Amino acid sequence: MQVTANGETIKYESKVAIDQHAAPGSQNGRELSSSTDGSQEWDQTDANIEQAVDVIDFLTARYAKSPSLYAVELMNERRAPEASLDSVTKYYKAGDGAVRKHSSAAYVVMSNRLSSGGPRELFPRGGGFSRSVIDVHYCNLFSDVFNGTRVQQNIDFIHTNRSAQLNYVTTAGLPKIC
Repeated sequence: MQVTANGETIKYESKVAIDQHAAPGSQNGRELSSSTDGSQEWDQTDANIEQAVDVIDFLTARYAKSPSLYAVELMNERRAPEASLDSVTKYYKAGDGAVRKHSSAAYVVMSNRLSSGGPRELFPRGGGFSRSVIDVHYCNLFSDVFNGTRVQQNIDFIHTNRSAQLNYVTTAGLPKIC
């Protein structure tokens, strides 16, 4: 993309990450994941999992030739223990296959389950994928600890607490997507 500003041409090399944030049956029971009643049934049927993979296949096929496609996040914020680690692993294998069918260059992003056994739960299972990363993100939004805090207090919390958490999940030699 090129933009002209004040007679000067500036080139931006924007990159895009596609993120599947809602799945059939809902992966966490929240309204932002396609649930209207709090139910979480995404991994209860193979049909739901297959439909979620079909969406990844469609989106990757559509955008694979774009030089801006950087990554495809297979699914965000499944909640444990309802979404089992086995069903998540099954989905990631199928989702990785769908991405690789159309792109060998895009990163495949997998994320840990909410309320899971820990931020490294996928490390033993993610080794067989090429150009893959594990998304570990921490949300301050849903914690009562942050009610009434100021912006600087949030920033200080991130520097004090999140730095150590991020160091724990950062493994030498693995790519980082920011």
